[in-house]
Amino acid sequence: MKIMHHSFDTSMPFYLIKPFLLSCLIVSLSLAQTGTIPAFRLEPNELELTRLAQPGAYFDKVGRRFAVLGYESGTFEAWAYPLKLYRNVELSFLVGSSTEPIKGRDIVRRIHVTPEATVLVYTYQSFTVRTIFVTPIDEPGGFILLAVQTTEPLNIVCSFLPVLQPMWPAGIGGQSARWLDDVKAYQISEPTRRNTAYIGSPAASGISYTPAHMLSDQPNQFKIEIRDPSALTARYIPIVMAGGRGSRDSIKAIYQRLTSDPERYYRQNVEHYGRLRASTLQIQTPHQQLNLAFEWAKVAYDNLIVENPDLGRGMVAGLGTSGTGGRPGFGWFFGGDTYINSFSMLGYGVIGDVRDALAFTEKWQRADGKMAHELTQAAAYVDWWKDYPYGYIHGDTSPFYIASVHEYYLRTNDTAFVRRSWNSLKRAYEWSISTDENGDGLMDNKKAGLGALEYGPLIDIQSDIYTSAVWLRALMGLERLTRDFRDDAFLQNVRTNLKKAHDTFKKKFWDEKNKQYAYAFTANDERVDIVSPWSAVGLMWRLGEPEKSVLSLKKLNSAELTTDWGIRSISNKSRYYEPLNYNYGAVWPFLTSWVATAQFRHGFMTQGYGSLLSSVRHTFDNSLGQVTEVFSGTHNIWPQEAVAHQGFCTAGVVLPFLSGLMGIEADAPAKRVTLSPSFPADWDTVTFSNLAIGDEILDGVYRRTETTLRLELTPRLRKGYTIMLIPQFGPGTSIRRVTVNGQPASFQEEVLPHITRASVEFLCRERSVIQFEFVPTVEILLPQIETLTGDMNKGLKIITQRRFAKVLEIILEGLAGESYLLPLRGVNNLVSVEGARRVPTGLRIDFPAGPDGEFVRKTIGMTVDR
Repeated sequence: MKIMHHSFDTSMPFYLIKPFLLSCLIVSLSLAQTGTIPAFRLEPNELELTRLAQPGAYFDKVGRRFAVLGYESGTFEAWAYPLKLYRNVELSFLVGSSTEPIKGRDIVRRIHVTPEATVLVYTYQSFTVRTIFVTPIDEPGGFILLAVQTTEPLNIVCSFLPVLQPMWPAGIGGQSARWLDDVKAYQISEPTRRNTAYIGSPAASGISYTPAHMLSDQPNQFKIEIRDPSALTARYIPIVMAGGRGSRDSIKAIYQRLTSDPERYYRQNVEHYGRLRASTLQIQTPHQQLNLAFEWAKVAYDNLIVENPDLGRGMVAGLGTSGTGGRPGFGWFFGGDTYINSFSMLGYGVIGDVRDALAFTEKWQRADGKMAHELTQAAAYVDWWKDYPYGYIHGDTSPFYIASVHEYYLRTNDTAFVRRSWNSLKRAYEWSISTDENGDGLMDNKKAGLGALEYGPLIDIQSDIYTSAVWLRALMGLERLTRDFRDDAFLQNVRTNLKKAHDTFKKKFWDEKNKQYAYAFTANDERVDIVSPWSAVGLMWRLGEPEKSVLSLKKLNSAELTTDWGIRSISNKSRYYEPLNYNYGAVWPFLTSWVATAQFRHGFMTQGYGSLLSSVRHTFDNSLGQVTEVFSGTHNIWPQEAVAHQGFCTAGVVLPFLSGLMGIEADAPAKRVTLSPSFPADWDTVTFSNLAIGDEILDGVYRRTETTLRLELTPRLRKGYTIMLIPQFGPGTSIRRVTVNGQPASFQEEVLPHITRASVEFLCRERSVIQFEFVPTVEILLPQIETLTGDMNKGLKIITQRRFAKVLEIILEGLAGESYLLPLRGVNNLVSVEGARRVPTGLRIDFPAGPDGEFVRKTIGMTVDR
């Protein structure tokens, strides 16, 4: 895969090649083929991703109201929310007078993706066709522009199966399809005429007919005949789609509007995604793939904002093809997913989208205060809440709602929104309290509903650590909100329950025998004896005791849980482990997001960075620009049922990047920001801009040399925010002094066996320069991990490092019989090494022989001179 960054080459296939454009000067418009439009130049975009097409890989192009969901073969389905309009849409080609079709999927060569358009390139010996997919942001329709270069006459056939069905579980009958020559499109409708779709081209003619009372099992088709190849010089052939609820005439008007000026909608897309990027947090690190994945994460989240004509504006969980089914991936409104996503989205500053999504979920709060788990987009067609059991099946959504609103408040200081939501928050709290059957202060899964796991042998428990951590975070957030909003009568109630819950959390979840926070405990207060990453949710929020949190994370750093592509949902040594089981062994990037953030916050910088990059790589391995829902626990591959564009898995890129690696924590009401960067020791420069916290915007530049770390921080609005800066260094680093704007400043130094931290607090009213001067030592860097699709776990695992006096001890895991390079910064400070060989860039570590594919543990000792 090629990743485009800065250069623009007009000869690239993504753009209309220059000779093709220049020739329009010598071709009379009167010779242009009927039904075509003037070609326009596609804008260069440094986010462009391009690679050889993988026909089985997913792609989509979606807006607020319409979605094209398909594969790089070019086969796709289209939705005008909440209706599935047609499926198996694909192109084929007939050269000259041939009657043998050339399937597009057989000759697709390249894919080029930008936020505003996706281009699939089909190449045969006598022609090249570039299909440019564009979905407008706010229209229930989309279009494909065909840029055709052919040396012979060519027929292009578009075939599709009409559907016109609302999302599951709704359904309508009596669909029919007919060609309308006045608009050059198929009209797909049903007897009530309340749901209609169109697909066609002003350059086409229909070549199939469906009787009014039925739909054929054979695809409908229309044909675009190109008799004179020169007539397409500097022209596009549009294929247009539209649909939705409403009168036939209103849907036809949408179709005609899209047909009349495709360039306008393309330009609007360019402006929309340009504005999304320019108005949000931007970060430049030395790792270009990380920078690019972060920008694409913004687009991936933006594409999940849906404007449903019946239900309003909210956020769906994910998108994927439905095939013959009735739901496009997780294209419903999921409360828990919205709340999980909000922590990432607030981090880079799409405040309005988060506010709208939270307000949307409040509309579906049950009378007793429980928040909804899921809502079909077709709820206007069925009685969803009455007739189906799924709406409120999860118990974690209600406390997660409170925690999400609290995070929104910390980022924005939007007191008006919190006041409007106050009664809703209190009702969610009261419902959550009511689920504590045993009186220990924690929510009980059996009464509350599903939590971490949704099925299998480990749901027969009293409380799981995930739901309990979310509940505890909700209580802490509600305590802050209640205090700030001066609801004194309510405050004491919250504080009492917070103390009880926190005491129980620390007591019941700590497993002294296994030195970890347990996944769950039973009704008999017996801890569930498995190694699980679900503990990372509480560790990320620092709910555990620091020393015990470190012990628990060491288990997650092991190859038992950590793979080269993310964190398994359960240890591969567990009797319950199944590599493709959704809950009992598969790798979820959203679980990885919590583990990575917890690793950074507890001083496991290198491990956190490795976990973050495992999700970053997923941005480019399946659907370009998106992170797939779930992967096998044994091989770096996604199962067939995995949703390719999954919101809470995009968090695997965003959350640990912003809250972990960058270490950003906000308290806008208190005008306070914490920055705790955990950068690799060999990063020399990191810049950021547009960091919005409340009514302030911060820009910054980090620079590191051999003996200094310097932050230049510039507030744009000069509101006077207190900054707590806490950079993390490798163990054994000694901080000599700290200056703020050239003046010595008092600082705190925290020296732990595996990490050194230094903190300084200052008031930032104008440009400020903070510099840490330190005595360097040996610091480990992330080993290079090359994991390809289909690979098994093989990368070096760093369990922990410990510094005692001048000895640095590192505990590692590697495959039996394999040799690894562990890169170091400050290698010249090494005096001696035990258990490894010194090489110019670090250490060469040879692991002893053992069973094939098994990881073995090894301890390396280094004596350093400082």
